[in-house]
Amino acid sequence: MARVTGDSTDGLIPSRATGPSGGSAPRRWGYKPVIQLSPMTTSNPSLTVPDARIAHAIIGLSTSEMRAPERVRHDPRSEPAARELALGLSYPEAIRRAGAVPVVIPPMDEVGIEALLDGLWGLCLSGGPDLHPAAYGDDPHPALGPTEPELDRFEIALLRAAEAHEMPVLAICRGLQVLNVSRGGTLTQDLPSQRPSEVEHRQAQAGSTPTHDVKLEPGSLTAGCLGDREIRVNSFHHQAVDRLGSGLRAVGWAADGVIEALEAPDRNFTVAVQWHAESMVHSPEQDRLLAAFARAAVSYGAGAARAA
Repeated sequence: MARVTGDSTDGLIPSRATGPSGGSAPRRWGYKPVIQLSPMTTSNPSLTVPDARIAHAIIGLSTSEMRAPERVRHDPRSEPAARELALGLSYPEAIRRAGAVPVVIPPMDEVGIEALLDGLWGLCLSGGPDLHPAAYGDDPHPALGPTEPELDRFEIALLRAAEAHEMPVLAICRGLQVLNVSRGGTLTQDLPSQRPSEVEHRQAQAGSTPTHDVKLEPGSLTAGCLGDREIRVNSFHHQAVDRLGSGLRAVGWAADGVIEALEAPDRNFTVAVQWHAESMVHSPEQDRLLAAFARAAVSYGAGAARAA
């Protein structure tokens, strides 16, 4: 079993002890990763993860996109055509491979977010469509792809609430862009026309194939999770960080200077990567990233249980 160690607070760090009006905010705590963990066996024989408690860390996964009925192939013998959620199975499989339990989150009214977060130990923001530039006060570029403004609004609200709770966050591809916008940053809407370079940021190869290098800031949380300072990644985006959001730190770059990794020094675990880590779990570096996220979720969940 996991054993929590530390000083008299048992690893519990009251980072937000009071609410905005001075009242108590008992759920807004941060947690040091102080759990000592023993190994367990997973479907990946090369990956060592913590004991059985990590298998019950519930990770919320955002929906990649919403599909209108006219965009979905429909069999008239099945249930009526309707809007559908879409999320590649590589996401929940990667979370499960890391030893945690994935739960897919549909867009919902903001009033339900707090109740939702009460049942989660971590949040993973998935890739998906372009963010609508209205989210950061810009006009649409001619090369802007399909957008889901409803999804944008929900994910920004969800992420802000999760960060207020100090919940561990792993943001992937579009998720990195959502993180940046949620903190007041902006995006380059189309790299090929606005920042052309020799780096192919929208590859034709399969997601399991890395196509360009990323250099990571030495000593950063992201580099520590991945276990290296230079890695090769896949790439499936044409938008990128322009102006950095408040409190964020760029810690990874492609050869052309495009930001490939962000983290939030004001949070215990908010890590964002522009590549699709979930499609490269055969890579030891990406395995380590997902495992670090799962461990952070266990630490958060154990602390939340003690605070309840």
